[in-house]
Amino acid sequence: MNARQAALNTLYAVILEQESLNTLLAPTKAKVRSADRALYQALVYGALREYPALVSLRNRLLKSPLSAEQPQVGILLNLGIYQLLRMDLGDHGVINETVSLAAKNRVGNAKGLINAILRRVQRERENCLEKLNQYRIQNLPIWLASAYKMRANELATANLQQPPLTIRIRDNREQWLQQHSELGYPNLLHPQAVTLHHGREVNDIPGFIEGQISVQDAAAQQAASLLAPKNGERILDACAAPGGKTGHLLELAPEAYLTALDNKAERLSRVEENLNRLQLKANLIRADASELKTWWNKQPFDAILLDAPCSGSGILRRHPDIAFLRTAADLKQLPKTQMRLLRQLWQTLKPGGRLLYTTCSILPRENQQLIEQFLLTEPQAQLSPIDVPYSEDTGHGLLRLPDAYGDGFFYALLHKQS
Repeated sequence: MNARQAALNTLYAVILEQESLNTLLAPTKAKVRSADRALYQALVYGALREYPALVSLRNRLLKSPLSAEQPQVGILLNLGIYQLLRMDLGDHGVINETVSLAAKNRVGNAKGLINAILRRVQRERENCLEKLNQYRIQNLPIWLASAYKMRANELATANLQQPPLTIRIRDNREQWLQQHSELGYPNLLHPQAVTLHHGREVNDIPGFIEGQISVQDAAAQQAASLLAPKNGERILDACAAPGGKTGHLLELAPEAYLTALDNKAERLSRVEENLNRLQLKANLIRADASELKTWWNKQPFDAILLDAPCSGSGILRRHPDIAFLRTAADLKQLPKTQMRLLRQLWQTLKPGGRLLYTTCSILPRENQQLIEQFLLTEPQAQLSPIDVPYSEDTGHGLLRLPDAYGDGFFYALLHKQS
């Protein structure tokens, strides 16, 4: 399949049919010839990150609104405009390919309109690019922009950045970099983190197959380090999939007794695959972590990692479909789910133990507000000081906004007093 046709199909499915990139990307990429797969992915992610701004720019260029009966026309225009303004693909080819796609997708009556709009963008490139940049705040979903009114511009700019591809070096980062200096550079967010200069297939990264490296954002690498697991401890990774943090915990404490939970079999199988590659072992249980009677044997844990299910607002640039898929009902339910998990798992922590609460969200109600509420109702819970580079102290945990080093993330370390 043509990369642009595949991108059109994917954008249509996300925007109009509310499908997730998690389910769309792999099967669609498989239909695209291997030489064009990188282009397909760049088109999808790039256009989705800026879709609302592209709509505003497109509407500014149109003399009258597009027909709601032909939504493909709007998607095609946005896809073409994105390529002209953000990619170096050759204007002639972009315009011709986009016009050609109109005929192939039963909107041939719009060929003239598409050609005219794209040629105008070509002529007025600098002005159009300036407008697209001015509209960037519109790329933030309303539920995120309203939480960051004073910093919306900063956040919108960060979310346009290509997210770093970062790996975790298991043993000696300096030695790996000496051997592979052309591949990446030290990431300042974590002492095991290396950010690669360019994306590549994970199996082609030296040491991946052998279990010497793992693909994990530097912000996520902080979680295992902050929990500081020790050999001999009973440790719980409560929402373990896909297993990056599980593996990291066991790398730091290979003789710990670790239980990893997830409520879906296919997700738990990913944890198992990851641990097998790393040649590490854990007790894997398929269960809802909040339903203690279904999995807990009453033996308390020394340490718990609760990487709670969340809105994903800190990884929007990495998963731009979140802006289209997250509903008001989701946003209302998530803090309730997070608090239930926290309260239930707190019961399984022994006195003197520690629990690290993390999310890849940057919304206060999922993070510092939730921890503040928990501390008010749990007299044994005490917030412990932690340190994470390039983070902000909220008073009830550390918050990171997405930046060049890593994703948006939240961390709160709680100790259970005896």
